[in-house]
Amino acid sequence: MFAAPNAVIRPLACALGLAVVTVGLMAVQPAAARTPSAAPPVVPDSKLIPKVRPATADDLDFRPGALSIVTDTPTGGRFWVFTYTIANKTGKTQRFSPRFDMLMGDGVILTAGKDVPVDAARRMQRAVASAQAMDQFQVMGDIPDGESNAREGFVIWPAKGDAKDMTLFVSGMSAAFDRCTDPATGKEVIVRRTWSRHFAVPGETDPRHGTEASFDVMKDQWLMR
Repeated sequence: MFAAPNAVIRPLACALGLAVVTVGLMAVQPAAARTPSAAPPVVPDSKLIPKVRPATADDLDFRPGALSIVTDTPTGGRFWVFTYTIANKTGKTQRFSPRFDMLMGDGVILTAGKDVPVDAARRMQRAVASAQAMDQFQVMGDIPDGESNAREGFVIWPAKGDAKDMTLFVSGMSAAFDRCTDPATGKEVIVRRTWSRHFAVPGETDPRHGTEASFDVMKDQWLMR
């Protein structure tokens, strides 16, 4: 029911249709003396930003955990690991088909589980999650109603991109969606109610290269993506 679309994800789909209007009346000057005018600011068109749909009665209860960076000792690889709990309090069985994307400060988008060796994932689980925690594939499926059926989950990404500024997007726990026009293609696309968390790393050290790192939670919000 909540399966995330397979289409290429664009952060804040349909949100930033950028319109630039240049008004220029410049006196005629000799070419050598002519000074180029400053470019006008780029202003997003608010009409293209889809309004956040309210939660539905069938939405699952998503409880975010911690974000960590872990070194896989046998390989020396570094990975981001995020933990969470998902519960169903709707009164009936619901399907959970999540998608976890991490947007890095340099624009790189990491998809959970991609380029993560299976053996390394198991070691990451033992390092930061519980023995009952499920990866992003194991957790998929029907979740019966009731707190006793809540599931613990963990997701992993390779430690790539600019880690001083990171935004996590999680979809698949809400039935709310909308349709809008993609300003880049003119085609209609579906956007879904998505939870996001913005992280920042204090200090000057790149957490990909340090032995420890703390991630400050800057903002949590719901959006359509």
